[in-house]
Amino acid sequence: MTAWELLRDLNTVCHFMSRERTGRATNSELKRWCQNKAVSINGKRVRFDEEIEFPVTEMFLFPKHRVTLI
Repeated sequence: MTAWELLRDLNTVCHFMSRERTGRATNSELKRWCQNKAVSINGKRVRFDEEIEFPVTEMFLFPKHRVTLI
């Protein structure tokens, strides 16, 4: 599973809010978050196409202004 696939799956449950407009984040926006290094999984910033190492012990969105998920 890639980082983008993980975010898309989590978005169906967590309903991430968009940082660009009102409402829910789109799949394209989730991909941009990964491309802009705004996603940190297990202490490492990940690319959208990078395979995730399981188990996931921590996940942050926007590490400079952390939004903790796990």
